[in-house]
Amino acid sequence: MDVNRGWGLISILLGVLSLLWGGVSLGGMLGQEQVFSDMNQFLAAGGGDLLSSFSAEHAIAEAKNKNVVIISTGIVLSLFGMLMMRGQLDKF
Repeated sequence: MDVNRGWGLISILLGVLSLLWGGVSLGGMLGQEQVFSDMNQFLAAGGGDLLSSFSAEHAIAEAKNKNVVIISTGIVLSLFGMLMMRGQLDKF
């Protein structure tokens, strides 16, 4: 097996797995936003000072940033793997 073909295949597989993971995570964000907003309303209604530093918007922004990094890594790995595999598929 050629080095480009081997590393290209590994890069494509890692990229696809990363894209799937990021897609599932972003799909879960819909329900997570609702839970965070309900939790924030509950904490605000309680009036407690212990958990007043919790910010639903901050938690949602952190999760979205993480998922964007995962998806962009998947796109880059997939493109890099496709470039390495270019012209190699006819040799199988």
